[in-house]
Amino acid sequence: MNGTRFFRCLIALILAVTLAGCGGSTSNLTNPGQANRTGTVAVIGTDAPMGSVLAFQVNVTGLTASDGTNTANLFSGSQTIEFSRLNGLRTLLDLQTVPAGTYTSVTATLASPVISYLDATASPPAVNTLNGTLTQSSVTVLLNQPLVVGDGDLIGLLVDFRLRDSLEVDASGQLTGRVIPVLDIRAIPPDAPDAEIDELRGGVTSINLAGSSFVMQGPHGRSLTVVTDNQTQFDPGEGLDQLDTNSIVQVSGSLQRASLTLRATEVIILSKERFLLGGLITDVRPPDGRADHVDLLVRTELPDLPNAQPGRITTLDFDGNERFFIRHLRMPLSIFLFNRDSLIPGQRISAGGLLDTSVNPARLDVQRVWLHQQGLEGAWVPGSTDRANGNFLLNTGGLAGQLLGGPVKVHVSPLTRFRGLNGLADLSGTSPIRLRVVGLVVKDRANGKAVILARVVEKL
Repeated sequence: MNGTRFFRCLIALILAVTLAGCGGSTSNLTNPGQANRTGTVAVIGTDAPMGSVLAFQVNVTGLTASDGTNTANLFSGSQTIEFSRLNGLRTLLDLQTVPAGTYTSVTATLASPVISYLDATASPPAVNTLNGTLTQSSVTVLLNQPLVVGDGDLIGLLVDFRLRDSLEVDASGQLTGRVIPVLDIRAIPPDAPDAEIDELRGGVTSINLAGSSFVMQGPHGRSLTVVTDNQTQFDPGEGLDQLDTNSIVQVSGSLQRASLTLRATEVIILSKERFLLGGLITDVRPPDGRADHVDLLVRTELPDLPNAQPGRITTLDFDGNERFFIRHLRMPLSIFLFNRDSLIPGQRISAGGLLDTSVNPARLDVQRVWLHQQGLEGAWVPGSTDRANGNFLLNTGGLAGQLLGGPVKVHVSPLTRFRGLNGLADLSGTSPIRLRVVGLVVKDRANGKAVILARVVEKL
């Protein structure tokens, strides 16, 4: 099988598994004694980042909805969110019970932005951190469609922090540190595609084997019941009986209107030792063959670790005892596609394991390594569309462009979702077309270069 046929078959297999999954749930998070005429708002976060921004953290100190007279809190307390990792992905930020009504605007209050960015003027390019300055700490967005909260119902609210439009640059394209917050906020039905949760991470607090469910600690430490069924995807040999209170999981699925539970289409056990680092590989050593060390630009950590802060680079060491997995690929085949020989800069991974405190600074003894989907923005290369073999070239900028080494080949299949496009036929003409591609970055066995197996191709 040649390289092109291999990748077309592979992406079709991955997408077939990704798009599968349905089921129901019956447990309830709400208090039966709650007052009448209330509904629930699920706040879902996503982002459209800048290529040079490696991490953007901001403290969301409040989120309220207004009907012109009354306001309702959509956030409990405050939450520090790293938005840049959510390029084309969605996660649950909060789940709040609010008075039923029709809300026409949403106000977000923000504080303490921190920007980690790529300094391309240094050789080699360096990672720098900049404390941002907000031009305004409060942003009110008038909703194009009202947020209608029905009695006993569930409605979604999508919050998209438009980093590309929010971070000021000077005439030379360098970040100034000024943050002019631009937010796209809109109401969405809980069964809409934008309401689906791509990834929600947290620690397991209890397991109910008889009820095919477990409770995880979600945003703000809130307990969220996750319900599984015979269509929920686990890895081979893993399931509810493998969970305990030391497990960190990542869940994909959709919130259920009647029960306010999360019906899981996928549950992956990121760590069994209650420690996790996630981010972007920036360097692999040695560069060819079996990797002994990788540098990771940290974007997620559970729990906090002083020497592995989001937006900073840390080193992971491998000793041969690690297990490797590909998200959405539930077959032993994954070990041949993703292992120590196939790690490359630009891949988005998470690593779970034991925190070794016998050394200073403490280090992570890696036990599990996961390859995750990621969003990449760039421009279609005119003339690169190969409809016969199902691929095209994408020019990516910023850190991704440097890590992936120039134009990267994107493979699609009949199961790839196109948004704003009718398929590869629309990738034509003589001018570049701005795109966002969400998929897996893997190593081409033939030439060692990165390729993207696309789940979504979206015109921007």
